[in-house]
Amino acid sequence: MSEDPTKNIGEKYQTSPTLETIVQMLAELREQMNARFDGLETRIERLEARMDGFELRLERVEEQLDRMTSVVHETRADLREVEKRLKEAA
Repeated sequence: MSEDPTKNIGEKYQTSPTLETIVQMLAELREQMNARFDGLETRIERLEARMDGFELRLERVEEQLDRMTSVVHETRADLREVEKRLKEAA
């Protein structure tokens, strides 16, 4: 390394290998981040698929609860009718 101030900075400090190393490290970091992002994207897609499945199941449960509620209301109405008839018969 020369201390001659007339030399250009590339020759004086030999920065090219350092810059190449930094560029290479940044490229590797980018690849790692892309791989992680792809993995994260895959996990999100799986999670969305599971959530869709849960949503369908929840809709089925809601439908069954609606049917059960209707049956309970009908049963109560029937019981009131039976009570009414028993009172009339007594």
